[in-house]
Parts: sequence; structure tokens; C-alpha cells
Amino acid sequence: MRIEEPGVSRWSRLDARLLLGLLAYACAVAFLQMGASPTAELDQAEQLILSQRLQWGYTNQPPLYTWLLWGIAQWTGPSLTVLLLFKVGLLLALAVSFVGIGHELRLSQRQRVLSLAGLAWLPAFVWEAQRDLTHSMLAATMTSLMLWGSLWAVRRRTWWAYALPGAAAAGALLSKHNAVIFVVAVLLTLLSLPDWRRRLHLGGVLLAIAVLAGLCAPHGLWLLQHPEVLAQTTHKLIGAHDDAGWVAWGELLVSLLKGLLAFLMPWLLVAVPLWWSARRQSAAQSLMTRLLWVVMAVLLVFVLAIGAESFKGRWLFPLLFFVPLWLAASVDVDASRATQVMVRGGVALAVLCGVLLPLRIVWPVAGEVQTRQNLPLVGLGVQLQQTWGAVPPVVLVSHHHVGGNLRLAWGRAPLIQSPRMTWPVALPDEVMVVATDQDLRDPAFAAWLRAQTNQAPGDLHWQTVHAPVLHRPHLPPYVLHWARVKRLPDGQHT
Repeated sequence: MRIEEPGVSRWSRLDARLLLGLLAYACAVAFLQMGASPTAELDQAEQLILSQRLQWGYTNQPPLYTWLLWGIAQWTGPSLTVLLLFKVGLLLALAVSFVGIGHELRLSQRQRVLSLAGLAWLPAFVWEAQRDLTHSMLAATMTSLMLWGSLWAVRRRTWWAYALPGAAAAGALLSKHNAVIFVVAVLLTLLSLPDWRRRLHLGGVLLAIAVLAGLCAPHGLWLLQHPEVLAQTTHKLIGAHDDAGWVAWGELLVSLLKGLLAFLMPWLLVAVPLWWSARRQSAAQSLMTRLLWVVMAVLLVFVLAIGAESFKGRWLFPLLFFVPLWLAASVDVDASRATQVMVRGGVALAVLCGVLLPLRIVWPVAGEVQTRQNLPLVGLGVQLQQTWGAVPPVVLVSHHHVGGNLRLAWGRAPLIQSPRMTWPVALPDEVMVVATDQDLRDPAFAAWLRAQTNQAPGDLHWQTVHAPVLHRPHLPPYVLHWARVKRLPDGQHT
């Protein structure tokens, strides 16, 4: 495969119009969701809890997303608008990197359009990323920037340019641990193709590795000091099964296949006929096809090595985000009507999802009784503040979804603790405890509360606040329970 010299393909006005159109679309969807509900979704609420403080690690997810939000929150405070606009920025960065990769691969304008349209056929991008994805969305953006930076650096043959893909690779690993599969796959792909291997600069590769190691080292040390975090990560993938040998391997492969289909559908329905009727050979096609096969091989080795049993389609987003680029590089866009189906269908799907995302909050869609964004948590936070008489200094909350939304109501002032993240701080003289109906009956919450206050839920005098469920007047009001815990002379609380 011959590598063309740089400087052939330049960014065009069409590229700018496509990116501006995507920016306008993503902003419109974000503002429509804000107009439909002031309540943050589950993963967003978790970030509101975690971003209260800066540290090398938090949960079983890497910390980069939280670090970035912490830095922004120092200027803006906790804000749903900031959360959603940050997501818009990630979507735009992913699209920009797609266009950049298209230029490095010398794709035509129509091929670049096809690649961007293909993203709209992936539910992880067009639905989940705009609804609630956090770490996977950032990891996909970082791996895409890494691929762009790698192609750019290799073509220019300057050792210092390799610092860019090294930094992007570190960003990917600090966003999602499974991004290591893609980082390894990119290096193996470039080494496996003779023309690309000859262009690799050994000093540059070493520089990229050094940058990657240096940026990831503090979090890596934190992981070594918190082995329970790694155990939580593997527990999501590995279950307890009694099968062994070929039976177990067969179950692993079936699980992987289900995850692949969950991620790739409905894109596959159009991609396969388009590839079959208009496939062609090119330098870009050879590179992207090799990358696709290497990613799948490394993923398979990873799956078999750890004995993973379950996959969610969105977990593959940082690894297979580039399949629309592979398709665009592998077909003659003028040779099949399926190209227009992909492009026009992608626009239609994007518009449909943009309408359904806020509509599902305002009006039940597909039999959905209520969403998390229908819960009036921000309004209940205002009621709690009025009942308490001020903003309490520390609040113990039974679930991070409730706690994150209370931050939207109260701002920076209180430190909110939850079973998801408990900061090692001394409790003040009075502490507010907030719990949902379900959590009050949960033994795990009772154990956590006893560890924090030396009191069980049954020992406290609970009061309630309630508010109507947003956009669901036929449903009973949503209730939160709260109680005061006061410090005793011996330092305990009651």
C-alpha cells in the first residue's frame, strides 16, 4: 500500500458547513432537553457528585471526564447547561476528527459526507451519547483524535509530532480503560503494513509511549492502591459460570456477537448492501480494513483472556467508532443508490432522535411510564433548603442520581456524600440525610448510613417533601425522605 505525500487534500467549505450543521443540531437537541426538564440523567448526576473534588481516581471508571468537568465547574458552578454543552463539544470534536481522518486518508468530499452520515446510524452516537453517555463518549472522541494524530504524525516524519497521538492515547485510557484495545490495535496495524512501518519514526514512537506513560502514571498508581476498583470493573464483565472448555468459549463468543450487533445495528442493514454492491480497493481501504481486523483480533484475545461474559453495545463505542470511516474508504460512493440511503437516512435518523429525546420526557413514548428526567429532584432540593432554613453543610444522600440533582438546586455550598462516592471528611454538628422510598428499605443503604453516622434508618425521625412528577400529572407525587442527624458529646451522631 503506497502512502501519498501530505498536502494533497485540503479542508473545504463543505467540511465547515457540515460541522456547523452538526454543531447547530447538537445544540438544538441539548436545549430542547433542557427545556423539557431541569433534571440531570443518571451518569450526568454522578459526575455532579464526583466533580466536587479533584483526585487521581474516583470509581471503577477513569477520571478524565470528571477532571474536565471539575475545571469547568470552578468557573460556572454545577449546571445542567454546562453538562449538556460539554457533551456537544465532544460530539463536535468527534466529527472534526472524522473529517481530519478523511483528509489524511484522501477521501473525497462525498466519502467524508458518507462517513459522518454513518455515525447517525449508530445508536451509541445518535441516541446514547446525547442522552447520557459520559466516559464512553469521551473515550470515542479521544481514540478518534489519536487515530487522526497517528496518521498525521507518520506522514510528516517528524519525531515531535508523535507527542500528539501519545497525548490523545493517554486521554483515551483516562476516559475508558478498554480503550487500550484500540491503542494497541493502531500500533499493530501501522507495524503490519510495510509502507507505514517504513515511515514510522522510532524516536517518535518512543516519545508517544513516554507521553502516554507519563500522563497515565498517577492514575495507574492510584489503581494499584485501590485494587477493589479494578475488581468492580472486571465484575461488570465476568460472572460466575460453571461451564468450562469449549462450552464457555462458545458462550463468550455469543456474548461478544450480541454486543457487536447491539452496537452496529441498524448501520449494518445499509452498510452491508452498500459494501457488497460498490466495494473497491484503495490505499485508504487497505489501511482501514487492516485496522478493523486487528481491533477485532485484539478484542477477541482480550475477551478470551479475561473470560468476559456480558457486553453492552455502547462499551464498543471507543473501539469501533471508525466503522463509518472504513465503509466510506471501502466503496465507490457513486456506484450504488445505497449511498443516498445512508446519507438521507442518517439525516432522518438524527432528526428523529433529536425530536424523541425531549419528547420522551414530555410525553410517554413506546409505553415508557416515566424517565429519570421526569423526577422533580431540583424542585425538591429547593423545598429541602427552605425546610432546613439554609443550605446544609454536608448532605448524606441514598443515591447519586438524587444527590447530583440536589447540587443543581444548591450550588457549590454543601458537600454531598453518597454510597457511590464518600469523601473522607469529618461530619459537622448537624447533617442532613436524604433518601428515596426504595433506598430506605435497602440493606446496603442502611449499612452505609450506619458506617457514616452510627445510626440506622429506623433510628432517625424522618420527614418528607414531595412534588408532582414532571409532565405526568396522572402519577402520584414523587417523595423524598429527610432527617437531621446531630452530633452527640462523644462525637457520634443522632
